[in-house]
Amino acid sequence: MTVGQGSRQLIDPEKRHGPIAVATVTTALVTWPIAFNLGAYRAVFYDDIFKFVVVATVGFVIALVWSPYRGRDRFIRCAALAAPAVWLFLSVLWFDSTAAAASDPVFGVVGLLAALVSIPTVLKMMVDLFVPQLGPETDLRAVGFAVAMIVAVAIAGFAVGNNNERFLTCEDFKVAGADQPPNCAQP
Repeated sequence: MTVGQGSRQLIDPEKRHGPIAVATVTTALVTWPIAFNLGAYRAVFYDDIFKFVVVATVGFVIALVWSPYRGRDRFIRCAALAAPAVWLFLSVLWFDSTAAAASDPVFGVVGLLAALVSIPTVLKMMVDLFVPQLGPETDLRAVGFAVAMIVAVAIAGFAVGNNNERFLTCEDFKVAGADQPPNCAQP
């Protein structure tokens, strides 16, 4: 139910967190495999890097085309969303590969920072686009909760990957078509 207030529509308080939940689940689904693989294999796979770059880049294009943001705020959000793609292209230009770039202590940290800046920006943008009525009044506690949930999913994914022998067997990895991590459990 919406209530009119001039030209703005207010969201029923019972329904205002739905878009945040959708954005959180979507981002967590991208985050989990990255963290799991980092825990199990001590590596971030190319397909995980590309998934994250695609999510942020699509967000960047959406922010350019249908942006609810204006002025300086738009520039900052677009820069945050473009950061992963910029990191990817610079890593290829300067290091000839993303693996070499990620292995470089400084450039690896820059890539991690790009991801950390992009995640909350993607979340906030998704909420703002799904429910423009919330606008800048989006409940920052809910956004903070969403970011905390994604961090928790990343920590859990890493922990499960790191202790994969407690959850999966080597056969599980084999059936999935994945390499077997060194510590997988023999059936």
